[in-house]
Amino acid sequence: MKKQIHIFGGGTLQHVRSHLALCAPAYGNTARLLAQAFEESRPGQVGLHLTKMADPASNMVTNDDVAARVAKVLDDERTTAIIFNVALCDFSGQIADEPSGKYASRLKSRNGEEVMHLTPVPKLLSAIKVIRPDITLVGFKTTAGASLEEQRDLAWAQIKESKADYVFANDTVTRVNQLARAVGATERAAREVLLAKLVSSLEGLL
Repeated sequence: MKKQIHIFGGGTLQHVRSHLALCAPAYGNTARLLAQAFEESRPGQVGLHLTKMADPASNMVTNDDVAARVAKVLDDERTTAIIFNVALCDFSGQIADEPSGKYASRLKSRNGEEVMHLTPVPKLLSAIKVIRPDITLVGFKTTAGASLEEQRDLAWAQIKESKADYVFANDTVTRVNQLARAVGATERAAREVLLAKLVSSLEGLL
């Protein structure tokens, strides 16, 4: 029985009204690079799961869609590692008293300004190790203009919260990348270098 590593990528939506949604924009480039690297060294042992934002053929659109796919992956005893590079929309939004949804009534711009109430959604990453504490889990943390110390601390906070074995932190403003490990030192280097080290660390699991 060959072990499997599963890589999730892309971004998700949270529907608010008809033709209106919140989103976490991401297009799966890092997930594709990682999948290609594993496929070259361990052919047939990698599963790539992209959201519709990254792959038009995908049926994963919302956080709930991703959660359902993760549940299937966790139910497979061959799963030995999950690289969770998907950008989940961290908030749900509601306007006035109408429940949000893909088919909720459409807003009319001629009616002027609207106020949206944002509510944080549950963290899917934190649920993975609760169900399968045996797997190796890789999370990603995006920051914007954080200092090195702030970025490192946020990566470590995610490790403590989710029990992830690795967290890859990247800053969209400074372009600084750090790889934090639950066991071992946090390392700063170019994105490609850290991704290669991550692949090398996980190949031995397969």
